[in-house]
Amino acid sequence: MLSSKRPPESLHLSQEKAVAQLRSDAVSLRPVAIDTLTSILHMSNVPLSSLDLAITFIREHASVVLHFHPDRPVGPRTVAEGLLEDGIYKSQFETGISNGSVSAHPGGARAEWERSLFNGAYNDVQPLHRPKYGALDLMRNSDGPAPRFGSCFFVLKPEVSTRSTFTFGGSQADPKYRSTIDELHAILAATFAECFTHDSALGVRDIRPSQLMERILAIRTPSQHRDSPSRNLDHFVEAQVHGDVKLDRDVLELVADPSFQKCEIGRDLEAMSVRYKFPLRWHKGFIMQATNVPRDFRGPSMPSLALRVAREGVVDAKAIGAAVRQLSRAPNAWKEWGTHAEVLQELKLLWHVLVRFGESDSQRDGCSPYW
Repeated sequence: MLSSKRPPESLHLSQEKAVAQLRSDAVSLRPVAIDTLTSILHMSNVPLSSLDLAITFIREHASVVLHFHPDRPVGPRTVAEGLLEDGIYKSQFETGISNGSVSAHPGGARAEWERSLFNGAYNDVQPLHRPKYGALDLMRNSDGPAPRFGSCFFVLKPEVSTRSTFTFGGSQADPKYRSTIDELHAILAATFAECFTHDSALGVRDIRPSQLMERILAIRTPSQHRDSPSRNLDHFVEAQVHGDVKLDRDVLELVADPSFQKCEIGRDLEAMSVRYKFPLRWHKGFIMQATNVPRDFRGPSMPSLALRVAREGVVDAKAIGAAVRQLSRAPNAWKEWGTHAEVLQELKLLWHVLVRFGESDSQRDGCSPYW
């Protein structure tokens, strides 16, 4: 529930301004959004009263999810080691890495997107004050709401949403539809409009507005993710979390890719779960025979790159991460593939291929809990 007994996170002035700016944007969008929702729900034979319930359930039960690759190098440590040792999920401006655009530096594209989105609220602030990026999880698929950004994900406690802002789609596109948790109409209007027009919503295909409403209303049940992955690469409600994300305070659970089980990264994830007192679950992951990688998705180099990184002919999250670490340690081993930045981008695209076409490993335990 949002009425947690813990005191709310104290925000930096820049963060307060950012949240206030998007709330103001959401308020201005509300009248048109309500008209859109009223029309779509009427034509879809969904009672308008469901809308108020949906908004209430999202506020009280929906979580922001933070995707990440635990084995990526950040200086001398992996992401998992840094999280375990520091107990804090850091922004792109602090880590210097990203599973999207690697441009989080002064004057970079990410700084300019934030300048536009938050009306300059984050101009000239320290990196630690910048927002952390995730996605609002309304569909609860097994691979999370935005798997393109990481094989593992933290599910945050619902109260974190009170200091989060939301856009329909990535902030790099200067999205029109913006919301806060207490002003959700614009985001819901965009989501239901996509569903009504395209029979899909937030990466889930073959779904109509009535079914979307059922999914949202079901969010009040305990946080368990559906067995089926969405394989969603492009459709999500981006969340920008303002203020610190502390693992011992803000994380509800960690859901991880099973390729990291019984290895050093997996042990770090298990230790993280114990130290910061949240459950760890393993989803079923994605695996793919390197010889099955298509040439017509993310570029013709993908099949040969898959053969280069595969372990015993199989591509999974662990294999791609091992290639990224080798690239960081020994870039000359990859010089025939291009510059460091070019190869890193290719490996990110191979992860997209794996999410889109990979199969779940039936030999793995799936969503078995660690404790």
